[in-house]
Amino acid sequence: MVITFENVKFKYIEKQLLNNVSFSITDQDKIGLVGVNGTGKTTLLKLIMEEEVPNSGRIIKSGGMQIGYLPQNPEFPLSATIFDIVMSHSTKEHPILEYEAKTILSRFGFTDYHQEVNLLSGGQKKRLALACVLIGYSDLLILDEPTNHLDNDMILWLEKYLIKYKKGLLMVTHDRYFLQRVCNKMMELEFGNVYLYEANYEAFLALKAERLEQSFKHMQKLKSILKKETEWIHRGVEARRTKSKSRIERFEKLSKISFEERKEMSFSSKTTYLGKKLIEIKNGSKAYGDKILFKDFNFTLNRNDIIGVVGDNGAGKTTLFRILMKEEPLTGGELILGETLRIGYFSQNLDLMNPEVRVIDYIKEEQSIIETLDGNLSASELLEQFLFDSTLQYSKVKMLSGGEKRRLQLVRILMKNPNLLILDEPTNDLDIYTIEILEDYIENFKGPVLVVSHDRYFLDKIVNQLLVYQNEQIIPYICSFSEYLEQREKPTSQGSYSKGEKPKNKFPASLRNEYEKLNEEIKQYETQLKEISLSLEQTITDYKKLMELEQEKKTIEIKLDQAITRLFEIEEIKEQYQQHK
Repeated sequence: MVITFENVKFKYIEKQLLNNVSFSITDQDKIGLVGVNGTGKTTLLKLIMEEEVPNSGRIIKSGGMQIGYLPQNPEFPLSATIFDIVMSHSTKEHPILEYEAKTILSRFGFTDYHQEVNLLSGGQKKRLALACVLIGYSDLLILDEPTNHLDNDMILWLEKYLIKYKKGLLMVTHDRYFLQRVCNKMMELEFGNVYLYEANYEAFLALKAERLEQSFKHMQKLKSILKKETEWIHRGVEARRTKSKSRIERFEKLSKISFEERKEMSFSSKTTYLGKKLIEIKNGSKAYGDKILFKDFNFTLNRNDIIGVVGDNGAGKTTLFRILMKEEPLTGGELILGETLRIGYFSQNLDLMNPEVRVIDYIKEEQSIIETLDGNLSASELLEQFLFDSTLQYSKVKMLSGGEKRRLQLVRILMKNPNLLILDEPTNDLDIYTIEILEDYIENFKGPVLVVSHDRYFLDKIVNQLLVYQNEQIIPYICSFSEYLEQREKPTSQGSYSKGEKPKNKFPASLRNEYEKLNEEIKQYETQLKEISLSLEQTITDYKKLMELEQEKKTIEIKLDQAITRLFEIEEIKEQYQQHK
């Protein structure tokens, strides 16, 4: 099963997103698609799904190819229930059983299977769409930011699922750990060109650096030749008479070359005074009716703190930020805020942006002149620093990609020169390049930072401590996020142990017996599948028998997948026991 782009061009308004690109994707590839926001990653996915049509060139798909597509912003019939939505992906060839639908919904945090879609938040709709894509049959999965709105446990589960997934995968994600562990190829969009690398994310970075170095040398050589030819063509009238026609044609050809040079994004905010008293919470609690988010929470924010706030979806992380912003009160306890605080608050809610306003006016609503370490900047100059050129500046906000909107939101926050940053899922929809700029900014920021994120790489790189929601409490940890996950997964006889509890060195007999039993079951299932495949080849004309065999095959495949998943979990526990001997 193959998808092939042949000399495809696509222009959006005046911007050339794809310029005569050719490449192929097979159902054996696991490809991570990367590129700066606004370069056309989502557009490329929409072209494959025939939601957009190329200006020229061809997109060829193998006959009968089934594609599962997770859009960036999924939409559903509002009157349907979530169970109906999942079951609507069931087909005669690939039926979905009721228990399978309920299992996948539970995995993504849905317990009320008859809940109507119109009651779901944007994040819940994204999780529902992901559940539908994974449970339906496809030869190729196309996923646009699949980890957005997933908590850490869901992300880890999805990562393991896609590592084992035996069909093709093409996905856009900013999660660098995810790219490294899942993908065997990388595809980069840059200046309308597509570069395909036979490498995981780490190897891709080295290969890209090599390509850019070669490209830079080639560009410098061409510029040098063009400079000499320009000097030659502009010599005196007498010399012009002797100019050869071929050399003049060569000059004209060189003059038409456009040198695409990547602009660097940068911003140096001016430091504002920060007093000794910042934020303090004494015996804080927050509840909605009988639902307790946290209680007995004592917290003091220090000047050099970069704190990651971690917990499951719905635990109350955003609520804590709303309390600090005085948008919601504590149920009990006391909140004390320093008088010198100037808070830069990055919300996950993009709905607050007026889609009809122009980009430059959105910035000017805050202020027209911005103070930086490099002097005063106009709103237009600041936008240029964040890669919003003159064309984009006078476009309406609704014309921007999801990532460009997030970048614009970031500009408006940083331009106020805050001395405290409160960031709620800042990396959602941002491209990796912008995330790296944000990481650099935070590391050099002269003040404390509080951040909610499910981006493991981002948290590992910037935070120096964690606040973790656990059992109606917020527990501090002085460690990196990966260290916290590793500590949380350390096994006891039940498979995990809490802080301060020593693991037993001996792998439990119950798990050892289950492991051996699973190995036997997997062999049996594989043998049964071979026998069914042989029977299918011999039962070409008996339609009823074919349907029975297909259903039996489907049932065994489900059991096999469940057995392999459990085997995988026990192997991880076994490795952890071996590490602690």
